[in-house]
Amino acid sequence: MEREQFQKELMKRALEQGFEHCEVYFESAENFEVLVLEGEISHYENSSQTGICFRGIYNGSMGYAYATTMEEETIDYIIQQSKENAEVIEETEKEVIFEGSDEYTQIDSYNENLKMLSPEQKMEAAKEMEKGALQEYEQVSIDYCVLQTIDKTIALSNSKGLSLCHRKNGIAANISTIAQQNGDVKTASEDWISNDWSAFYPQEIGRKAGQKAVSHLGAYSLESGEYRVLLENHVAAELLSVFAGIFYGENVQKGFSLLNGKLKEKIASSKVTLRDDGLLKNAPGSVPFDHEGVAVKNKVIIENGRLETFLYNLKSATKHNTVSTGNGFKDGYKSTVKTKCTNLYIQPGGKTPRTLMAQLGEGILITDIAGLHSGANAISGDFSLSAEGFWLERGQIVRPVEQITIGGNFYTMLKLIEEVGNDLKFIIQGSNGVMGAPMIMIKRLSVAGI
Repeated sequence: MEREQFQKELMKRALEQGFEHCEVYFESAENFEVLVLEGEISHYENSSQTGICFRGIYNGSMGYAYATTMEEETIDYIIQQSKENAEVIEETEKEVIFEGSDEYTQIDSYNENLKMLSPEQKMEAAKEMEKGALQEYEQVSIDYCVLQTIDKTIALSNSKGLSLCHRKNGIAANISTIAQQNGDVKTASEDWISNDWSAFYPQEIGRKAGQKAVSHLGAYSLESGEYRVLLENHVAAELLSVFAGIFYGENVQKGFSLLNGKLKEKIASSKVTLRDDGLLKNAPGSVPFDHEGVAVKNKVIIENGRLETFLYNLKSATKHNTVSTGNGFKDGYKSTVKTKCTNLYIQPGGKTPRTLMAQLGEGILITDIAGLHSGANAISGDFSLSAEGFWLERGQIVRPVEQITIGGNFYTMLKLIEEVGNDLKFIIQGSNGVMGAPMIMIKRLSVAGI
């Protein structure tokens, strides 16, 4: 049965059998993945998956059911399972079926040219990425080299007249390299995400990964102390991802954020503007609606240092007597809705990385961090992370640095940001969504070394 026909028939029969209102969430994905090693295909996968989540109000309670097929007999199974589910669930908070937003912005997230690529073309691109890392640096070998594409469709319909569908596709490439010299071993990686195949230069991605690893050979530690610091764009984005939850309304309500009562107050440097923009062109997290059917927006969370809003789904918005910001998402069709970012990013400034290095003068450029899960407290904001990078003098790289730990507090760090660069980069990090940041300059961070 076709998707739209299945959704309509399922809702029709559910209403006939006593459901007050109901909703059908549909998700399908086609995934391609190839790994190469030493010019050969070491892993290849081409898979597809479909999932349906039905929820409906039956005798005053919300019942759920899931399925992976859209056959005629699936409809009766889903309805019966939802009825039984509604009868046993004890709800502490009433869920609602959303009637829809007044307006939805159309997002062009689908590239037909990407759909037309053959598996052989993708495999060849992965091999080219590996070549780029190996052909320029004799000290370099490959840890892994992977290229993935995804083609995803989300469709949401309900008995209140809502009918939405969005399709998107994209590419994710990642390569990790190993550089060895005189017993010294360093690793580095480079990634790239987009849905524009014409902008993908695989050999350049590989070359950057090789160059990164080689540049850290011969590194050693620093004396412990407080230093001025530059965080590379992807490092700043990784750090933002750990603490993104402090801006979620539901975490504020549960006491998992120290920003409770801080709305309209200055919580960061005037250099900081933080946005969650689900309408951003060519960004990987852009969608016209969330998984509750609420229109996605461009939200300013922090503007010139002042906290302007939290991010909400329908349930948390009701608790704060406000409206959803379009941030209610599922991790999969079987998952419950939670707050999640679309494209959360620090708005870039006008200075290039080279200009920021010159302005820093003397200090540390951090290029990699580790220990994000064990070394950061997402509630208190405290972090202590192993790091590596480069020592700068007079704005120039003097030598690579390793075996250091950077420590501080995220809430405090926001106030200590002196400059923001222009090199915005997005990463897909964990379950919080898409994170982005340019290079940022921090007045001081604690560094533990020798």
